[in-house]
Amino acid sequence: PTQAHSLTLATPTRVAMSHACAARHSCSSVVAVISHRGRAALLRRFSSAARAPPVIDLSPLRDGGLSSSSPLVREVADACEQWGFFQVVNHGVDEDLCARAEEQQRAFFALPMEVKECMRRSADNSRGWYNDELTKQRRDWKEGLDFGSTPPMDWSLADADARNGTLDGYNRFPPADLLPSFRPTMLEYYDALAGVATGLARLFSLGLGMPADFFEPYLRRTQHTSYLR
Repeated sequence: PTQAHSLTLATPTRVAMSHACAARHSCSSVVAVISHRGRAALLRRFSSAARAPPVIDLSPLRDGGLSSSSPLVREVADACEQWGFFQVVNHGVDEDLCARAEEQQRAFFALPMEVKECMRRSADNSRGWYNDELTKQRRDWKEGLDFGSTPPMDWSLADADARNGTLDGYNRFPPADLLPSFRPTMLEYYDALAGVATGLARLFSLGLGMPADFFEPYLRRTQHTSYLR
């Protein structure tokens, strides 16, 4: 069940080497010009080239008491160094909430086109529905809906309330008479994922040799500008 509701998160890759460089130089000549930490990561990358991207169990994160030497911190740091991204399981997001969020998303995208058109992203509001993104300069087949944080982070306010305005616009959701459970379910899901992201930020901090709470001043509920797609 945790696999079915796993999350994929991207992080900056801290160690990289082109295939062309690998072809022109021996491993020893490349290793000579990078740091000790980078050297270890590069060797691990060579040894794991045929493996699938890492799947990381976040259960220890909920238990607390992590330090820079904790296995989970090292596992996340290795994934960032070797792959640049990873998948997480046992992330603590309620399975029933995941199922309800998926059900609401399916219901939203099944709405008539004319209903979704009323929520289309525009030049003055980049939040909302869209079906016109490009992949390699060609229009692709996907649809999406973007919504996210607001300055007061008060979900009880109407979405069009002036206090909810951001640099990229206002959140737009389907009419409540069509999908009454969509907005509350998706906002609950957003808050749950924001909690996972905050926990991951603590792991990143420890993996970089900094205090676990280093990024937290920037991740307060009214500070961050994240959105859910």
